[in-house]
Amino acid sequence: MARTPRAHKPAAKRRGSRKAELRRSPPAAPLRDHLEQIVDQANVLVIATDLAGKVTVWNRAMARLTGFPREAVVGRELRLWLSETGMPELAQIMKQVAAGGDLANCEVRMPSVSGTVARAAFNVAIVRAEGGQPSAVLAVGQDVTALRVLQNQVIHAEKLATVGQIAAGVAHEINNPLTSIQACVEAVLHKASMATQGCVPNQIEPVDLERLKRIQDGAERIRRFTHDLVGYARPSRVEIERLDLNEVVEHALSFCEHVFLEAKATLDRDLAPNLPPLRAVRDQVMQVVTNLVTNAVQALEGKGGAIRVRTFQAGEAAIGLAVTDTGSGIRDEHRASIFEPFFTTKPAGSGTGLGLSVVRNIVYAHGGQITFQSRLGSGTTFVVTLPVSHPLSHNVEGEKSTP
Repeated sequence: MARTPRAHKPAAKRRGSRKAELRRSPPAAPLRDHLEQIVDQANVLVIATDLAGKVTVWNRAMARLTGFPREAVVGRELRLWLSETGMPELAQIMKQVAAGGDLANCEVRMPSVSGTVARAAFNVAIVRAEGGQPSAVLAVGQDVTALRVLQNQVIHAEKLATVGQIAAGVAHEINNPLTSIQACVEAVLHKASMATQGCVPNQIEPVDLERLKRIQDGAERIRRFTHDLVGYARPSRVEIERLDLNEVVEHALSFCEHVFLEAKATLDRDLAPNLPPLRAVRDQVMQVVTNLVTNAVQALEGKGGAIRVRTFQAGEAAIGLAVTDTGSGIRDEHRASIFEPFFTTKPAGSGTGLGLSVVRNIVYAHGGQITFQSRLGSGTTFVVTLPVSHPLSHNVEGEKSTP
C-alpha cells in the first residue's frame, strides 16, 4: 500500500516555533540554581524586592556588611524593616524606582547587627518581565564605609592645615581688640579710682559710655573670631541645611580678613542678590570658600593685588561662586595636575597640596562642577557651580531643617 506523504512545515517556521516555545518555558532548574549561586557569591551588594517592597534577594555580601542573615530579611517588607532602624533611605529610593521606572544612583546608610552604621553606594533599577511590565526592583552596590571615613579624615586634615597657614594672623586678630580693651579699661578704672577718692565727681560721662562700648565691641570681636576658628577646625557634621550662599561667603571672608591684611590684598565683593537657597553641608561649603580664597591670596605671593569674590545665578537650577586673583597665573605644565592630591607649587612646608583636591571632592559630592581659567601673568579664576536641588539627603547622614 502506498504511504501518504506527511506534510512538512518549512524549516524556518519550525525553528521560529521552537524559539517561541523556549521563550515561554521557564528556565531550567539547574540554570536557575546556577544563577542564584552567582548572585549569592558575588562580591557586590545585591538586594531585590518585588513591586510591593518585600525582599526577595539578599546575598552574602549584604549579610557580611550588615550582619543580618538572608533568613532574617527575605520575605520582610524592606521599608518597614529599615524604618525600624531609623534608616529608610534605600527602601524609599527603591519604592520611587518601582513607581517611576527610572534608574537611580544613591549612597545610603545601612543598619548592622552591632549597632554601627555602614554606608553603601547603590545603583537601583527596575526589572521587567518578558512583556516589558515591571516585575521587581534590583539594587546593586558596594560598601563605601571605609572610603567615606578616609575622605572625612582627609577633609579634616586639610582644614587643620588651613588653620595652621592662617595661625600667624590669629595674634593680630586678637591683639588689636585686646589693646583697645586694655586702654579703655585703664581709663575707666583710673576715673573710678579718682571718683572713690573724691578727686572727681562720681558720674558717668559720654566719653565713659564710648569706652565701655569699645570694650564690648572688642570682646565680641574676640569671641566671634575664636568661635569661628574653633568651629572651622572641628570635624564637620555631615548635615544638610538650606543655606544662603552669600551669608556663607561673608562668613568665610570675615574669617580670612587678616589673610588679606597680611598679603596687602584688596577685596572686591560682588554678591548677587536674591539667590535661591542651597541645600548643602554648611561646613563643607564654608571650606570650599575658605580654601579658594586663601589660595587666591597666596597666589599674590605677598606682592599685593586684588581678589574678587563673586556669586551668581547659573541658570534656573544652579548657583555659582567665582574667586579671581591678580597673581602670576598657572603654568601650562601644571594645569593637568592642579586638582591632583598632594600636588603643589608652593615651597616645602607651605601647604599640603590637598586644598584643591578636597574642594573638588566636596563640589562633586554636592553634584556640582569646578573649573578654572588662567593666563600666565594675568591671574586665575576658579568657578564653582552647585545645583540648588541636588538630592544630597541620599548621600549624607541626615538633613537639618532650618528656616
